[in-house]
Amino acid sequence: MQSPTRLLLLHSRRRFFTTATTSRVKKASIFRDIDQLKAETNRVIIEDVDKVKRLESEDRNALNRLLTSCGMPRGAFRDKLVFGCNVAAAFVSSSVVGACGAAWKRGTT
Repeated sequence: MQSPTRLLLLHSRRRFFTTATTSRVKKASIFRDIDQLKAETNRVIIEDVDKVKRLESEDRNALNRLLTSCGMPRGAFRDKLVFGCNVAAAFVSSSVVGACGAAWKRGTT
């Protein structure tokens, strides 16, 4: 078996010859691949921007639809109002579940 340094020397001395036509073909295919990647990237970016625009413009629940129908503009105040209403709804629903659970344990409904 040959030593690793000898193999490296043999490998480094090996010459590869290419003709001008093969290098042109390789360059053309590389440029074609780059163009395809650019087109695919642009398509994905445009799809993502459209998704974000749809997400920002849609009303996700009944409260947002109600505020839109009343003419309230979107913004920081509306976001804070919706968040506060959601927190209050979670508190009320947990209180109702707790009260119903206590009444059920006592045997009175």
